[in-house]
Amino acid sequence: MLSEDIGEARRIADYLKTSGLISVALIANRASCDQLAERPMDLVVLDCDGRTVDGLALGRRILAQGQPGLVFVSKRDDEVERVIGLDMGADDFLVRPFSLRELTARVRAVLRRRRMVPETIGADIRHVRGWTIDLTRREIADPDGEVVRLTRGEFDLLAAIVQAGGRPVTREYLLEVVSKRADAVSDRTVVTLISRLRRKLDRGAGDLDLIRTEPGVGYRITAD
Repeated sequence: MLSEDIGEARRIADYLKTSGLISVALIANRASCDQLAERPMDLVVLDCDGRTVDGLALGRRILAQGQPGLVFVSKRDDEVERVIGLDMGADDFLVRPFSLRELTARVRAVLRRRRMVPETIGADIRHVRGWTIDLTRREIADPDGEVVRLTRGEFDLLAAIVQAGGRPVTREYLLEVVSKRADAVSDRTVVTLISRLRRKLDRGAGDLDLIRTEPGVGYRITAD
């Protein structure tokens, strides 16, 4: 648990530990990321309410060090902050007040999702209109073989649509894919991520429409 409130950090860390989850209490300061690099972990619970540290900026640094699981907590019920946190790659975002039992359940859910695909599993590669989408390595390459960089949220949406095999995927399902909890973000988040995906996958070809809108339903991948 990363928080400037040492007492709360220790309380949450102790509770997670008694629930069978290994955790460590650290103060969220400039040295925190260095300490995490020295002691890698599966998941970090990060407090966004620090007075001297930008929690979202620290979260971005943590993700850049190796994509550990990341759960933000905050007392501010700010949709913009939640969207930014989830879009940068966080696995969940809890708004205070919440119980330690709920936090523990969310942490367990994140760990289960992250361990669903073993590192030794065979490659799951899809080819769509010249594009190569590697669902195991979480990479997408254009017809010329150039890798296109996507955020975690963008790739999660793309993977969900691709795995549907041309069948429409509802906005409600994509919302769950992005937020891991349907009421954590708004429907606008899906629309925004789809728009970003389309811009990145356009690559200058205005007629390339990999992701097609199905009015009143959602989106589907197009192979024709």
